[in-house]
Amino acid sequence: MRISLFWSSGTDRNPAPDKVCMKATRRMYHLIYVSQATRPMSEEDLASILKKSRDYNTADGITGLLIYKFTPSENRANFMQLLEGPEEKVLEAFARIEADKRHHTKIVLEQGEISDRNFPEWSMGFRNADASDLAKFEGYSDLGSPEFWTRAEDGELTDALEIMLSFYADEIADD
Repeated sequence: MRISLFWSSGTDRNPAPDKVCMKATRRMYHLIYVSQATRPMSEEDLASILKKSRDYNTADGITGLLIYKFTPSENRANFMQLLEGPEEKVLEAFARIEADKRHHTKIVLEQGEISDRNFPEWSMGFRNADASDLAKFEGYSDLGSPEFWTRAEDGELTDALEIMLSFYADEIADD
């Protein structure tokens, strides 16, 4: 299954949080995690997840990107997500994610303060990725494999933000 990039910006799509909120002087926080889906997700499942995420994120002043990768040979699906916004809101969102039974083995790859948002136009961007999308990022082309999870648990994965930024740059270039 392959669906196109869903993203959010402007008034005809689900708008990103109010631009005034994005210009606030308080420091921004980001968190990037990976997880395993309990089962492969249908297009309807993914659309539902995105709608709910975008609704919460718009209300909470959060922006970010969700990557979904299904590996047919293993019948396994995985998520990688970046959330950015006010620290308390990002941590509240991640607490909801941790309680979500649609996925497990949630491992935080990166978190901390950032000076500015990286995804100011996306209440929640989306990419349905495959191995070729991740091939240029060392350690990520096998997202979801047992070897990947070992690296994630051992803290050996770097460049998570670079992956997210590359997908954002691809979409902006396509506009």
